[in-house]
Formats: sequence, C-alpha cells, structure tokens
Amino acid sequence: MQSGVSKIFILILTFLYLCGQLTDFSAYGMNIYIFNPDNDLALANGDTNYLPPRNVRLMTVDLAMLPAWYSQPSDKVILPDSEAICSFSKTLPNHACLFENKWITDSEAIPDATLCPWGWNPALVKRLASRGVSTERLPSEDVMRVWRQLSSRSNAVSVLAAIKERLGGKHPLMGESWMCNTEAEVASLVNTLPHTMLKAPWSGSGKGLRRGMAGGYRSPLSGWCVRTLERQGAVVVEPLYDSKVCDFAMEFYVHTQEKKAEFVGYSLFVTNANGAYEGNILMNDAEIEEYLIHSVPCETLYAVRDVLADELVRRFAPSGYQGYVGVDMMICSSSLLHPCVEINLRMNMGVVSHLLYERWMMPGTKGRFVVEYYPTPEKLADMHHQRMEQHTPVWATDGRICSGYLPLTPIGKQTHYLAAMMVGDEFCR
Repeated sequence: MQSGVSKIFILILTFLYLCGQLTDFSAYGMNIYIFNPDNDLALANGDTNYLPPRNVRLMTVDLAMLPAWYSQPSDKVILPDSEAICSFSKTLPNHACLFENKWITDSEAIPDATLCPWGWNPALVKRLASRGVSTERLPSEDVMRVWRQLSSRSNAVSVLAAIKERLGGKHPLMGESWMCNTEAEVASLVNTLPHTMLKAPWSGSGKGLRRGMAGGYRSPLSGWCVRTLERQGAVVVEPLYDSKVCDFAMEFYVHTQEKKAEFVGYSLFVTNANGAYEGNILMNDAEIEEYLIHSVPCETLYAVRDVLADELVRRFAPSGYQGYVGVDMMICSSSLLHPCVEINLRMNMGVVSHLLYERWMMPGTKGRFVVEYYPTPEKLADMHHQRMEQHTPVWATDGRICSGYLPLTPIGKQTHYLAAMMVGDEFCR
C-alpha cells in the first residue's frame, strides 16, 4: 500500500512542477489554515468559551487535514492531536512538497503569517490568543460582533428581497422569507401557509431547522420557537418548496480593499430530507452551468450573479471582511430560481469542491465529493477497503486523477468522519 501511495504522490509532485506551482514558494507567502467546522454553531452560541458537541469535535479532528488539499504548497495547516493524521502523513514520501513540513501541532507556536480559518467566531479568537497569536492578527471584539451579525440569516432575508426588487418581473425568480421577532408573527405564518420551514438566525448546516404545516403551531414546534426567540431574538419563516429540482450555489470572494466580489464558480450539491449537506457533484463550471440552464435561462443566472456581487460588496466589504461568501440557491420544477436560500460568510464545501476539481481532476471527468459519518471506526474501515478494491484510483501522467476513489483524510482506529473524492460518471447519479 505504501509503495502505491508513494507512486501516486510522486506523480502529484511531477504535476505540480509541470504547472510551475513549486518553483518559488516565496511568491505565495504563507497562509495558516484551520478547519473549524463548529464555526456556525459557535456563532450561534456567541460565547468565547463555547464547546461544540461531541460529534462536531470528532469531525474537527477527523477532517483536520482537509485544507492541505486546497492550500498552496508553502502554506501550513493547524492540526489537533491526532494519531490518525500523524500516521497518515508518515506514509507520504518525504520529498512530496504538497505535504512536507505542512503541519502545526497543538504543542507548536503559530508562525507570524496570515490566518485562514474555516470561519471566524469569538471562541476561535480566544483559542488563538491563548496560543500566543497577537491581537493585531485577530478580529477585535467589535469586528467580531459585526461579522457575527453579518452571518445571521437576516442577511439572506434582506438580500433575497433586494434581488427580487431589482430583477423581479424581468426574470423567473421565486422565494419568500420573513424575519419574525415575536411568537405571534411566527404562529400567524405557520398557521396560514400550507407548509413552512422555520430557521434559527444562526445554526449549523441542517441544524436549527424545523418544519411547520398549516394550523400546526403547537408543541413541540411552539416550544422550539419560544426558545429560539429567547436565545437569538428572531425566527426566520419560509414557505417549504416540495418541487425542488436541484440545490446549487454561487461562490464569491470578497476583496475588501478593491471593493469587489469576485465570482469564483458554481457549486452543485446534494442535501438529505432534513436539509443537511451530503456532498457535491464534481464537474467544471461550464458543465454545471449547462445543467442549470436546462431549467433556468442563462441570462437569469448572469443577472443574479451581477446583482449578488454588488449586494455582497455593499454589505460585507465595509466590515473589513475578506474571504469566501457562498450563496445557496435552488431551482424548482416550475423552472423558477430561488436566488438566495442561505448566505455562508466563510469557507464552505462548495469552494472546496471547486478547488478539488480544478487542481486534482482530469478535465472532462465527473465525480462526487462526500463528507460521511460512520457510527463506528470499524464500519468506516470496512467501507474504505471495499472502495479501494472496487474503485482503485487511476492517475494521469500529469498527476490528476482520472477515475476511482481517493480518501482525502486519514482513516485510523478512532475515525468516524471521512472526506473523499469518487471520480467517475457512475458517482454523479
């Protein structure tokens, strides 16, 4: 197995040299990446001493290596103590620059370089400060307070209204959303609309969501609403759309100084019945766009993209935020586009999938990026060995994957979560 891994990463190294990505590390500077998937939950809590639930702590450890795949060779990744990650990195050839000298462990000082967490929250700021990171390199309390407010679903409600006001009547758009500050407002909408989706202003993917139905504002839904109103001050209510064709997102990067929001690409993703993220379809942007315009005119996508870029700059750039912003959307069977279901003010799996495709997959191939949970490490190990036997990765001479299964995070004796790429048309169905 180790010799096979060595051959794979020698090919990867060759590809990086051919692309000129390893000729001058200093041209990139150094970024320090942190995978903190508890970010949305930490923002919802707001406390600097926030401790995420056990399953999120497991994910943080198990997938901590993920940024190594989308960062530059000269960057580093902060790792929690993890035997699985250490053993995985030791199987890689020492001369493979992608992973050489890549890690910063809990016992090491954090170098003076740009910090790139999955997302910023008060608890992360306190943890980094406790490790000796100077306050000049961290968001202040005032800035963090503003970024937390910008991460609220209230912004998605506002942006949706702005898009419809600017483009409504010219393009086939849909979607309604209300920010309710009282229980009476929530009860009225739930009892009036046929089916509703209720959302806490801050919550993690697939969390903080409840379904309602006409005349159904009663316990336990009413209890959840009262608690959410007490803790977060509002509840978002939306109609529940049961004719969804697909979920996708437009990914942007906000540049504060230049005052622009750069369109990075599309993200075509899959959710379960509860709205929780399950994975991304790996295709290039042109193919994703071709898929989308079977339902929605290309002119509509471009118009929404331009308006969104303007709205994101206007709302986020003045705060000093610089980084990725993902805007989740959906298309319904009536060929209508919902242009703003969610706004993610952070790194997200859609951007990860976009970068994975651009950097690691052969042009013209398709696949799926997944994040999976297994109740026991044994079940995960069994699945991994079965996939390796059935879908052994095939690599091109330039180091890109042509087909097969590629785990992106280590699989050890305590691992429950896995991030992986599965390349081949059969994985897109």
